[in-house]
Amino acid sequence: MESFELFLNSYFLWRDPMIVGVVAGAVCGFLGVYVVLRRIIFVSAALTQISSLGVALTFYLGAYATGALSELIHPFVLSIALTALAALFFALKRDFSRISREGVIGFGFLAASGSVVIIGDRITQGAHDIANILFGSAVVVDPKDVFIIPAAALGVFFIHTIFYKDFIFVSFDEDSARLFKYPVRLLNTVLLVSIAVMVAVCTRALGALPVFAFLALPPLTALFVTERLKLVFALSIMLGVLSAALGYFFSFILSTPTGATMTVCAALFFVIGLAWREIKIS
Repeated sequence: MESFELFLNSYFLWRDPMIVGVVAGAVCGFLGVYVVLRRIIFVSAALTQISSLGVALTFYLGAYATGALSELIHPFVLSIALTALAALFFALKRDFSRISREGVIGFGFLAASGSVVIIGDRITQGAHDIANILFGSAVVVDPKDVFIIPAAALGVFFIHTIFYKDFIFVSFDEDSARLFKYPVRLLNTVLLVSIAVMVAVCTRALGALPVFAFLALPPLTALFVTERLKLVFALSIMLGVLSAALGYFFSFILSTPTGATMTVCAALFFVIGLAWREIKIS
């Protein structure tokens, strides 16, 4: 009880990071339904690591940049640029000769992950900054993120509201969509780039681990509970919000790493969903 009162009395400390975490959980939970149902979870993992690479590169290059160039090297810009380029590559390139698409995605994930660690070793601030990039700090966020992430989320929700039926059709019956002359490649590209943009802005604020967790675990949990698509979207959003809010709360109370605590909360919801499914079947 004392811990809860302390949490409430520290409102001025957790207000901004809680807003950022909850919005990120909601939008990633929504987009994660496409990620899971299209079976591109590994793509989202690769995108989070590539986004982390953009942030790490910003730290590294910022130490050498001077004058006007230093203003251009910004985590937001570089992270979005790299992640969007990767998303375009994965969306448009389908033929990789003798290498499977999964192999190329795996290469992107591993190359980006290794590069982040190597660059982190060269950054003056060292392991602490890289740990925040990979696993998430979210204890204190940039005040600009309180506006940037909700604005990006509103933009993504707006696009997905307009093209909802098109994205659903292309995602679940691509052959029929081609038969009906839908711009399949364009729709796939817009969908993947929208995911990439949110991955980039959320990873910069929260870290790669919780963002990947929000993209994968809430939709998986929702699919265990129901098969009605609209309900899956709604439940996934709710679970993303709860994972972020409860994760931050327990992180504050228990003094545990915030990003990892958010991830564990999402995992616990997944276990509950799995248990619900097993009880329902039996």
